[in-house]
Amino acid sequence: MKRLIPVLTVLLVLASVTTAMARNTGYGRDRHGRDYRPAETYHDSYVTLKLGVFMPDDDTDFLDTGISIGGALGHNLNRNFALEVGLDYTVADLDETYDYYDEAVDEYDESYVSTLGIPVTARFIVPLSDRAELFAGAGVGVYFTEVEIESRYYDGYPYSDNDRDTRLGFHALVGADVELMNNAAVTMELKYTELDRDSDDDSGGDFEFGGTTASLGIKLRF
Repeated sequence: MKRLIPVLTVLLVLASVTTAMARNTGYGRDRHGRDYRPAETYHDSYVTLKLGVFMPDDDTDFLDTGISIGGALGHNLNRNFALEVGLDYTVADLDETYDYYDEAVDEYDESYVSTLGIPVTARFIVPLSDRAELFAGAGVGVYFTEVEIESRYYDGYPYSDNDRDTRLGFHALVGADVELMNNAAVTMELKYTELDRDSDDDSGGDFEFGGTTASLGIKLRF
């Protein structure tokens, strides 16, 4: 239940921004450089809302596949370049076979890793047609991570722990937008995030929270 609170909070923020931006129907130049027509105006800014699957790195054996929700507010500086700031929330369960502590832990009742990120991305855009375009980008971000452990010892007594940290992260992405109407498009994205986080376990190693997110969403231009 606790993990639903940040999910719902992110969804509420993104939905509010998306709704507000969708009401903006200003007119301007044609987005493909053609003569002005009211039915096909160019929208310099956009907002996205995405839902995806998070796949941890292959060497990250303590995490299961998770889910990710997020969005971004961006601005096209020109036809081929855009800047955006995002809000992403990712959560993945700890694998039941992973021995996080030296204590004799029987099983994890509800143990997971969550990350709330604020990434800034520069995008390079390649229009394929009036209705479709490819993009690639990279950027940095601030990520707030949390490890939540709720488990039981072999003798049956419950055990819980919570560990938080803040880290810088780096990401790269590729994707495509397919326009549905003048100011709305379906967006598909594949993003890799590199994010290392110090752990407090006795192994002395680092928790690596990096992975790939495949997402599908909607983009509204305004």
